[in-house]
Amino acid sequence: MIIMPSAIVQPYMLLAIVAMGIASQFCLYMLSKWFATPYSTQGYKGFEELFGKTGIKILALTGLPFLLFKISFISISYAAIMQQFVFPTMDREWHIVFPFILCCYLALFGMENMIRFVTVVFIVTIGIFFMYIPFFLVQSNSIHDLYPLIPIGPEPFAWKSLLLVFSSFSGPEFLIAISYWLNPQQKMLKYLTIANTISVVEYLFISIAALLFYGSKYLPTIKYPNLEMGRYLQSPLLERVDIILISAYMFSILYSLALFVLMVYGASSLLGKTKTGTSRVGLVVSCFMAMACTLLISKWFWEPGIEQAFWLDLQMWSGSTTYLLSPLLIWIAIKRKARTTS
Repeated sequence: MIIMPSAIVQPYMLLAIVAMGIASQFCLYMLSKWFATPYSTQGYKGFEELFGKTGIKILALTGLPFLLFKISFISISYAAIMQQFVFPTMDREWHIVFPFILCCYLALFGMENMIRFVTVVFIVTIGIFFMYIPFFLVQSNSIHDLYPLIPIGPEPFAWKSLLLVFSSFSGPEFLIAISYWLNPQQKMLKYLTIANTISVVEYLFISIAALLFYGSKYLPTIKYPNLEMGRYLQSPLLERVDIILISAYMFSILYSLALFVLMVYGASSLLGKTKTGTSRVGLVVSCFMAMACTLLISKWFWEPGIEQAFWLDLQMWSGSTTYLLSPLLIWIAIKRKARTTS
C-alpha cells in the first residue's frame, strides 16, 4: 500500500484495483472451502490426511524460501523507509536488527497470543485511512482531475501495475497454515469478503488522494507517495506527521514478521521431525536464521536501483503466485479427498 499509488498513475488505472479485488474474491472463495472442512481445525493431522507426510515435507520445503524472501523484502523495504525519512545517518542494517528483536519477542508469546495482537494492528492501521482525508478537501482539487476513467487514446498495457495491485491483496493465503488457531466458522466467506471490500475501498481512497494531490504527470516520479504526502500534513501538536504514519505502519510490519518467523520455525520443524511440540530455543534460532538471511541480502544484493528493477518484481510475482496457487492447491486437495472417500 505504501508504493502502490506510484503504479496507479492514471485515473483509469483505478479500475485495476476493482478488477484485482474481484480476482482476489475468487481466491477467497476457494480459501473459504478450506475453512468449511473439518481438516482446518485439526492442525497437522488435517494436512496429513490431505497431503500425507511426504507431501507435507514437500510443501514445507517449497514454502520455506518464499517465507524467507517475504521476511527479507518486508524488513529491508521498511528499513530503507526508516533510513530515508527518520534516521538518515544510521546504517540500514540497524533498522533491520531492531524490528527483528521486537518481532522475535512478539513471536515468543506463541501463535495463539500473537494472533490476538491483530486487534491492535487493525485499530492502528485503520487510522491511516483517516489521515488522508485532508487531501480531498484541498480547494484546488476537482473531480475533473479524475477524468477520464476510460482512456481517450491508446495506452500501453500496464501489466506490472495489475500484478502489483493483485500482490497487494495477497496475505489471506497464509491463513491456511494458522487455521487451527482461528476457530473457523461456516461464515468465513462472509468475513473474508468484508475484509476484501475494506481493502478495495482503502486502496481506492489512498490512490485517489495521491492522484488529486500529485497529478498524473508528477505521481510516477514519487517513490513513496503516501509517506511523502504525510510531510504536507500540518498539526498544531506534531511537526512531522509522516513519522507518525511510518510508526503506524510498523505495527503491521512487526505482526507480519512475527507471523512469518513462526511459520519458518514450523516449516523447519516439519523438515526435521514431525512433531507438535515447540521450543523457544528453536524459535529464537529460526528468528536469527531469518535475520541473517535478511542482513546478507541487504549488505550484498540490495543495491540502489535494483530494489525496484528486481526485488520488487520478485515480490510481485511471488505474492501473486502464492495468493493464486495456495487456495487453488488446497481446494483441489479437498476435492480429491472427497472423491476418494466417497
